[in-house]
Amino acid sequence: MLEKIEKFVSCICVSVMAVLVFANVIARYVFNHSLAFSDEMSTYLFVLMSFMGTAIAARRNAHLGLSILTDRVSPQARTILNVITYGIAAIFCLLVVIFGIQMVISQYRLGQETAAMQWPEWIYGSFVPVGAAFSMVAFIEGMIDMAKEYPRKEDL
Repeated sequence: MLEKIEKFVSCICVSVMAVLVFANVIARYVFNHSLAFSDEMSTYLFVLMSFMGTAIAARRNAHLGLSILTDRVSPQARTILNVITYGIAAIFCLLVVIFGIQMVISQYRLGQETAAMQWPEWIYGSFVPVGAAFSMVAFIEGMIDMAKEYPRKEDL
């Protein structure tokens, strides 16, 4: 279920960003004026899309990694290293969630607004903890799945 939400949000982000950037290019060349909100909105959507992409890649075990160490160890050690790596990534995402929530609370209390659209900054700031929470859940689920598949000696 979460994976479908992540894919849907990513698709919406990419689609809206493509339309905004295209409209901004047309506005620049045809009307000699830029759409100020286009850059701002695209930046915020890119942040959300990046977190959703992180979660999708974590679910697929498709993150880039340096395998020089894991290629040289036993399957059991490889699984342990992968579980540890996913655990560290989940902890990092948890920290981003915690500090992201603090950032959003601060933005709300200070009444910060976006530069171009003059919308409340906390709305877009909330993309950080929400996106990091999706990534954290994906890393935790991946860590649990890897631990369940831990190879036993009799299986080798």
